[in-house]
Amino acid sequence: MIDNTGNYFDDEALESVERFEIMLKHNKPCYFDVHEFENLIDHYLENRKLAKANQASEIAIEQHPSSISLQLKQAQVLISRGQEIKALTILRRLKKIESSNQSIYILIGDIYNILKKPHNAKIQFDIALGMCSDDDKEDLLFRIALSFEQLELYDLALPYFEDLHELNNEDTEVLFEIAYCYEKLQQDLQSIEAYKAYLELDPFSDNAWYNLGILYNRNNLSLNSIEAYDFCIAINEKHSKAYFNKANALAICDKFEEAIKCYIEYLEFDDDHASTYSYIGECFEKLEEHDQAMIYYENAIKEDEKFADPWFGMGLMLLYQDKIEECLVYLNEAKSLDDTNPDYWFALGSAYSRMPDAQKAVHSFREAINLDPYDPTYAITLAEFYHQNDKKDAAIDVLLESLGYCPDNVQLQNNLAAYYMLAADTNAAEHYLRKAMANPENKIEDIFIQFPELENNNKFKQIIKANQ
Repeated sequence: MIDNTGNYFDDEALESVERFEIMLKHNKPCYFDVHEFENLIDHYLENRKLAKANQASEIAIEQHPSSISLQLKQAQVLISRGQEIKALTILRRLKKIESSNQSIYILIGDIYNILKKPHNAKIQFDIALGMCSDDDKEDLLFRIALSFEQLELYDLALPYFEDLHELNNEDTEVLFEIAYCYEKLQQDLQSIEAYKAYLELDPFSDNAWYNLGILYNRNNLSLNSIEAYDFCIAINEKHSKAYFNKANALAICDKFEEAIKCYIEYLEFDDDHASTYSYIGECFEKLEEHDQAMIYYENAIKEDEKFADPWFGMGLMLLYQDKIEECLVYLNEAKSLDDTNPDYWFALGSAYSRMPDAQKAVHSFREAINLDPYDPTYAITLAEFYHQNDKKDAAIDVLLESLGYCPDNVQLQNNLAAYYMLAADTNAAEHYLRKAMANPENKIEDIFIQFPELENNNKFKQIIKANQ
């Protein structure tokens, strides 16, 4: 449908270029007709010779001062040279002379886009479309859509691509752009459908399968994602990122052995071995093959000592093995490399909580909470630490603070009820139990696993029974 090739210059046009170059070199005036000047200016614009394009446009206007087409070319040159306001002055004057010339509105629209006034641009483009013949409409729609897409204005580009699709529903390029715009707008389901429609027409596009895999993965459809990456790799076995993303999807599905194999295949393509070794280490850790996990974490650290993830992975493994002194070395190194990761601080808090160092434990848990107050796990764990150290009021304060960020979190409500009951504040305990038990997904019986001391508290059980 759309011809994206450059202008073709025949021998006559190239001869005009040669004559113009000689004229400039010897400073001898030479006559060119309007068509020759148009070709000259197009030639210099396409070859990014803007100074000569400007010379050609100025001489063209001198020789043909009343030519509308050459004044349009002059405006194009000015736009290319970053002189949009001068170009806009010319175009506004031309619009009064020849208001039915769609090229004027297209160039004005281009200028508004450059000036970051896209809605003004849209008005001008729509006027041009209204003047457009059916034969030229597809090209103009694509041009407009692409101008918005290049500015990352996907919401403005999309309707023009969709209009194009209505005119020609078998144009794969347009379908791909529709899918891409929906993807950028995070309208994933529409994007998935567009990519699937595209693949009906072009099933051997590795990039389309790859993008579809990303979308499936983003929407927790990991098995579909794996299948999409398999198609991508079958079409292009050198599509390196497909191996990496497939490995990640396999790991999400707990298919750790297959994920390891895929990560190892990815190592053949990728120079950044540190992150891949770290992911492999994590897979071995999940498989409880700790020796292998250690080897890959150590390999990752050797590849890049400034990469925090393998330090964190090693620290976690040692923490799970109760090797607290050793784990702190790795966890502190991870934190020093990236002190904005709440999981690193949380792991440090967990390690310090197993030592006689309450101050460092509280500080680390607090840092995790401050970095991500919307994850209630951090606050719940700190509250439990306070509880273990007979600081029920501090535990309650932490959970109340977290509830401000996560007001509907059932575990926060359950735990608050438990702590208030342990603090002998029956009214507050009942208040939070009622809120928690209003949620049908609340498994209230689990509260006795965390708080076995409430198992024999008849008042607490009565409140639960009254609200069931």
